[in-house]
Amino acid sequence: MFQIAKTFLLLATLPLVWAFPARSQTYNRKNPQLVVSVYNDARIPAALLSGAQAEAVKIFARAGINLALANCPSAPNHLGPNAASTALSADLVRVGEQGSSGSTDQDACIQFDWPSHLAVRIVPGSAGSPNEVFGQAFLSPEGTGCYSDLYYDRAIALHADWNVSLTDILGSVMAHELGHLLLGSNAHAPVGIMRGRWRGEELHRAEKGSLLFTSEQAQQMRGKLIAVHPALAITARSDY
Repeated sequence: MFQIAKTFLLLATLPLVWAFPARSQTYNRKNPQLVVSVYNDARIPAALLSGAQAEAVKIFARAGINLALANCPSAPNHLGPNAASTALSADLVRVGEQGSSGSTDQDACIQFDWPSHLAVRIVPGSAGSPNEVFGQAFLSPEGTGCYSDLYYDRAIALHADWNVSLTDILGSVMAHELGHLLLGSNAHAPVGIMRGRWRGEELHRAEKGSLLFTSEQAQQMRGKLIAVHPALAITARSDY
């Protein structure tokens, strides 16, 4: 049985000062890797999807984690957290290592393994959830899970209301949901990308590329990924 960790609610309030110094966003072989299978059920344009993925990659790179993104064909029906695509291949894109390269990975769309291989499904919308909720992560009672949803119609509304780049909104929401899967149901924080309620200042920081994980969150996520790949413990490091 799954419990749902709902994402941020949007409020218009006073700005919050929160920023990180600029850092390189290139692929770092010393960083642990997180594979993320992406299902475009909402059929958003390829350029928009690519831009959102690139933004999520940058956010995780700043946390010392490399993302490998598998673009998976969507299943005929959305089956929730237990969904598994019947596709036998994926376009696996490792961003930042000599540019983007595609390769076929037969397991990328049908096998998942917490915490090193997770899934994000971009769906047109969600009936029954509050309008302020833009996505959700599906977690077990122990606070672990591999599956998350992102609501495209809510992202469009947010883009229209605040005139913030849709690419940046989608990439930031994607990173937020993946953060829930790695950090657990109590992952909301007073500041940064895991803030439970996003304000206007957070949205503008998302557009500037400075809405990020805190150093403590980054360390916790890296620790979980390194635990399943102990060899990385020798070389993994953080720029925080």
